[in-house]
Amino acid sequence: MIDFHSHILPGIDDGPETVDESIAMAAALHKAGFTTIYCTPHLMKGCYDVDNRTVLSAVLSLQKKLNQEKINVEVLPGREYYLDEFLNQHLKHPLPLGKTKYIMVEIPNSTDERFVKETCFRIKCSGFIPMIAHPERCRLFTLSANGKNKFWRWGKNKHAQPGEDGLIGYLREIGCAFQGNIGSLDGLYGKEVQRTAKSFKAHKLFTHYGTDAHSLEGITNYFARHQHVPMMNI
Repeated sequence: MIDFHSHILPGIDDGPETVDESIAMAAALHKAGFTTIYCTPHLMKGCYDVDNRTVLSAVLSLQKKLNQEKINVEVLPGREYYLDEFLNQHLKHPLPLGKTKYIMVEIPNSTDERFVKETCFRIKCSGFIPMIAHPERCRLFTLSANGKNKFWRWGKNKHAQPGEDGLIGYLREIGCAFQGNIGSLDGLYGKEVQRTAKSFKAHKLFTHYGTDAHSLEGITNYFARHQHVPMMNI
């Protein structure tokens, strides 16, 4: 299995502080069945903004350590780009997920729908593919208790199926990918997010999955409750 979203690199963002914890996280993920982990540290100006060279160096260093420890996991570089006014500047020299064309983008809850559309369209025009990180956690997409959200279910076409109209419909139409957190399906982020995640999964809107792991504790607590990982439709 492939983990498309992980904060496993040490000392880069709000993930582990030491390489020993990174190794322990990789070992736990390998035990759960993962063979490949994309390292996707935050890129948020003024908060988590190390350069791409630092990320690439950290990935190579971690891979070397894992090889020495005989932990058969491949780690690959990436970023989790924060969709804000600084994103276009950051994407002048993008770091996609490994050798793919995917650029992982986190959409803040307060972002204007038009700005999301414009930015993702620009990414597509530059030759890359926006991968929306955990959309089920974004207020633009989450379903309310009655199953409605104008950006997700209802748009101009009231007979549209979920995801065919509104913001999600536009993003799908231009070819964006959608990465779901496996913890969302388990209610890790609350009932509202869980409801949205299950609806996304039921309608096959998720294209990729990830743990969004930040610590060894988070990994072990999750897999201690599960004998298997929810099916990855990758």
